[in-house]
Amino acid sequence: MQPVTLDGSRSRVVLTCEHASAAVPQEYAGLGLGAEHLADHIAWDIGAAALTEDLSRQLGAPAVLSAASRLLIDCNRDLTDLDLIPHLSHGVAIPGNVAIDAGERARRQARFYEPYHATIDEQLDRHPQALLLSIHSFTPELQGRARPFDVGVLFDAFDDLAHLFAQHIGATGLAVRMNEPYSGLEGLIFSARTHGRRHGLRYLELEVNNRLLRSDAQARAIADRLVEAIGRVADAAATLAPCDTRQPA
Repeated sequence: MQPVTLDGSRSRVVLTCEHASAAVPQEYAGLGLGAEHLADHIAWDIGAAALTEDLSRQLGAPAVLSAASRLLIDCNRDLTDLDLIPHLSHGVAIPGNVAIDAGERARRQARFYEPYHATIDEQLDRHPQALLLSIHSFTPELQGRARPFDVGVLFDAFDDLAHLFAQHIGATGLAVRMNEPYSGLEGLIFSARTHGRRHGLRYLELEVNNRLLRSDAQARAIADRLVEAIGRVADAAATLAPCDTRQPA
């Protein structure tokens, strides 16, 4: 399955969305899960695709969106990570992932994972001065713990840029936290970090509370509030000296 690519040439930003889709091809029989689980956050980042599409349109920015569920293979994980193809997700067993062999693992990698990351590389080759921004969503509550904020800015480098981004987002009235609900400092921004370092670009990840993204109209409203902040941080990044993080990744 090929990732969805949205064209754009007017922006200094390249957007990615690693968990854009809950799609599971028919031959996988839903991985043994019911429709309720396949529509839930364990299968995808609810509302993240709609948000990414609206941001792409407003910014005139290219965007790359995954085309298959994270339960098949997680495009925001390294190939060596234990939860690349999870047997269990937030207490839910994934029967279709329990007994896969090396051949099936390789097939999923070739069909879903490699095309997605190759497409990001293609876009970054075309936009060598871009800011790379990965778009995700998170649940308002997880394992009984409330997450009482609207947006998280995740980073493991480029601290000044991340804080500037948070400042501009906060000016819209959205409640922002740094490196929450997950921390880039704990290696949890794999895709952005990998491609940013490979291409010598600045990168950040944006997490949005999915209670704000439950409909296309809500996603558009959040995009309207975020677009200026993204434009401002991309403009700021463009004024900085060339990034020196290029390295094999």
